[in-house]
Amino acid sequence: MLDGMTTTTELRARIQDDLTRLGEQHGVPGAAVAFSLGTDVVEATHGVLNTRTGTAVTPDSLFQIQSITKVFTATLVMQLVDDGLVELDEPVRSFLPEFRTADEAASAKITVRHLLTHTGGFEGDLWQPTTSGPDALDRFVRDLVSQAAQHSAPGERWSYCNAGYGTLGRLVETTRGLPYEQALRRYLLEPLGIEEVAFSASQALAYSTAIGHVHRTDTGPDTVSDAVSDTGPDTVSHADELGPSREWALMPPSNPAAGNQLAMSARGLLALGQLFLSHGVAPTGQQLLSETSAAMMLRPEVPLRGVGSVPSYQSLGWALLRPGIAEHGGGAPGVATQLAIAPDRSVAAAVVTNADVGGRLARDLLDPLFAEFADIAPATTAPVPSPALRVADATPYTGRYATRQTESEVTHDADGRLWLAEEPVREGAAMYRTAGASPTATRNELRPIERDTFGIIGADGALSGTVDFVDPDRHGRFRLLAKGRVAERRS
Repeated sequence: MLDGMTTTTELRARIQDDLTRLGEQHGVPGAAVAFSLGTDVVEATHGVLNTRTGTAVTPDSLFQIQSITKVFTATLVMQLVDDGLVELDEPVRSFLPEFRTADEAASAKITVRHLLTHTGGFEGDLWQPTTSGPDALDRFVRDLVSQAAQHSAPGERWSYCNAGYGTLGRLVETTRGLPYEQALRRYLLEPLGIEEVAFSASQALAYSTAIGHVHRTDTGPDTVSDAVSDTGPDTVSHADELGPSREWALMPPSNPAAGNQLAMSARGLLALGQLFLSHGVAPTGQQLLSETSAAMMLRPEVPLRGVGSVPSYQSLGWALLRPGIAEHGGGAPGVATQLAIAPDRSVAAAVVTNADVGGRLARDLLDPLFAEFADIAPATTAPVPSPALRVADATPYTGRYATRQTESEVTHDADGRLWLAEEPVREGAAMYRTAGASPTATRNELRPIERDTFGIIGADGALSGTVDFVDPDRHGRFRLLAKGRVAERRS
């Protein structure tokens, strides 16, 4: 009996039914979920690992977890804090002397806490390949992070930063004297009993492993049409057809600490969430993380941008988007995963999928469960701004902005409406082509909400997100466009 009313068998049947229904509704080829309430754990699976092979998903199947890796990395760093080997508010250089960005002065001020909370202020998406060996993170820090542009002062604003977590991974390596994979296995995976895990495509072959599914641009040779793709003229376009990625690993192996190729089962991922429900104690009774550090990782650190009545925060690794819940997602072309915990109610859940739209499945599956068993209401969105709203002067906002992986342009039309066009570039665009898909450019209307915050209007007319314009120059033109990442003005 779980809660005096629902039995484990009943809950398992309910989750299985919901997962099957949502998988079919959202068109997700394969998914697995592990849900725990107290000491009770239920699992469910849906679909296939690969539509080409038809191999069914099982509870021990591996899925890439992508950015949820950051919670593992943050936990490794907090273990260093527990051992007195690292201090959160000391400069990173105190422990990793070779660390620097392109801004020498800023580099000296960036602390470990800044990296954990995505407030280091430098370009975060450095996806160029370095090496795939044990020196990958060393080369990543020395060759790539050292060239990263500094868009903001350390601690000034939040901007999601994969490169910061790569640096933290290197910090773990130098302090422990072990490559990242070995450190993660020794200090977290093995004590947590996580056995179903792979760090690379070659390791993934030893398991029942899912491959991501993307909307393919072609089906290969042998069919002819007028469609043109990057594979030549003798192909046919199937933009709406979901198929297996051409390659299992789309992210380069250069930054394993931020999330690139790490794969595990849903129940393995759940074990990480349960560590925080038990205040840092492993199933064996070993105190893997001090109770103090486990609690610190669940406290609000940095307010996140956005609008609405419920404030959201970045913590030391976790995202605190609603009161009572800590979560982290992971995604890449063809991959979507979610880990969520409600510490005060001893509820945890992990959902792993092999399609982009798996994020919607995870939301629709977990929201009712957390509402019922943790009394946490689903996230709400702000009202859609009126289409009649305009800015008096578009000049401060219009122009071109860019991160390394995305180019953005803000324009205004004859009716005075603002528009945001975005296009993946460089490694971000190449990733889609490697998968057999086409990078997708988007164009959305921006409507003012408050001050210099605008709502992004989706194709369905709903509010799909927000964007902030910050740091105006002496002419009033904004220097930065801030969404999940901060983009600098280019013109």
